[in-house]
Amino acid sequence: MMSANLDATNNDVISRNIIRDMGNGVLVIDKANRIISFVNDSAAKILDKTKEEMIGQKFAACFFEYEENDAFNDCVNKAIYESDVSHKMTTPYYTGKETKTLYVTSSYTKDDNGKPVGVVLILDDITEKAQLQERLIKNQLGTIMMMAELVESRDGNTGGHIKRTAEYVKIIAQQLFDDKKFPEEIDDKFLNDITTAAPLHDVGKISVSDAILNKPGRLTDEEFAIMKSHAAVGRKLLKDAVEATEHSSFLDTAIDMAGAHHEWWNGRGYPDGISGDKIPLSARIMAIADVFDALVSKRVYKPGMPLEKAYAIIREETGTHFDPVCVEAFFKAQEKIERVLKSHADD
Repeated sequence: MMSANLDATNNDVISRNIIRDMGNGVLVIDKANRIISFVNDSAAKILDKTKEEMIGQKFAACFFEYEENDAFNDCVNKAIYESDVSHKMTTPYYTGKETKTLYVTSSYTKDDNGKPVGVVLILDDITEKAQLQERLIKNQLGTIMMMAELVESRDGNTGGHIKRTAEYVKIIAQQLFDDKKFPEEIDDKFLNDITTAAPLHDVGKISVSDAILNKPGRLTDEEFAIMKSHAAVGRKLLKDAVEATEHSSFLDTAIDMAGAHHEWWNGRGYPDGISGDKIPLSARIMAIADVFDALVSKRVYKPGMPLEKAYAIIREETGTHFDPVCVEAFFKAQEKIERVLKSHADD
């Protein structure tokens, strides 16, 4: 029995030494009184505080002095109050001198009855990695945007189409968000991703010849088949970009928008003939923005259409071509749409 107790004591000492010397920060908070009971050296370094400033103090007293740390504090409070759920999140943390990017993982210590009695936070300082990723994403976005603008120039346009449609999808998505439509899908990240991804919706046209893109007359069936291929080509190009570079969430949205913005609500679109909510929401929003701008804009093969006639077509194709909920948001934001059309008009 004494040997078993000794082994348990030795194991406890070994575990404590491992935690003490870990490169990751470890911080333990007593669940009942919110007192910080343990901080290893790495946590003190990451949080830019001494152990004496933290151990024995209430969590709130240590980390609520800067409002910049609201996200970090929310993360910890979720871990404390939602003890039946595990949490992992990336959050900014302000030391008073600089802002770091932390990856925080929470778990729980439990008593003999399985009741959570403490919260264990594992802290990883990923500031340098986050900064590198941000630079890679900017470079990646810049390259892909050059491709989008190249396609736009080949299509005989000045770049107004990609600017306008990006603004249109942002406006429609924001209206849906304000109206609490699709709450399980639309959040701040969705709004940012759909706006960033929108200019890439026609990137697949890079594979379509100038003769077809700029043909002033009606396309033949064969030419139209080639033109329609741009949706599948764009999806593949962007999927290849995801595989070849640092992953960015907006590219997932761009893949959906490029591949599905010509799908119809009733399933009669292309390239896959999917219908209803099987079409990604980002693509359903893009479909309205793209068609509206195509209708009202002058092209080599047609003049621009009057606004009221374009609106009539959008209404007429609601429930066949377009998602009715997205169309409703489009018309609720009509004044904003028209301001964008005017401010980004082609020369």
